[in-house]
Amino acid sequence: MPLFFFDFTFDGRLEKDDLGTEFSCLEDAYLDAVHSALDMSFDKLRGRGDPHRDSVEILDAKRQSLMQVPFSEVLRPKPLRYAALRDQCSEIIDLCQRELARGKRLRAEIDDELRKMEIISGAIRAALERAQRAPI
Repeated sequence: MPLFFFDFTFDGRLEKDDLGTEFSCLEDAYLDAVHSALDMSFDKLRGRGDPHRDSVEILDAKRQSLMQVPFSEVLRPKPLRYAALRDQCSEIIDLCQRELARGKRLRAEIDDELRKMEIISGAIRAALERAQRAPI
């Protein structure tokens, strides 16, 4: 299994990891770093400290940097995607319902206009027929 090192920076001071830890992949090392960052941040916050400038750097077995994980990124709440999506869907549904109601109103207006035109057209036909039968 690959060996990973975790160097932490607290208040500008670097604390090097001399032992390292084996993980099956970088993703597992990253998840462990995030959990550690959260735990350390909470401890620092309890002591009235500010962990936002602290970070952890993940290094490979040759101590080459693979990833930097700022505590501020770990502490930032992620947006509620489901809630936002639900709100967006509600807005789309409301818009569709309004447009459907508008379409029904327009259809009723068109139907009324068509009935009026049929009446007028019938009256014009009748007048033309009378005019054609009438002697000149």
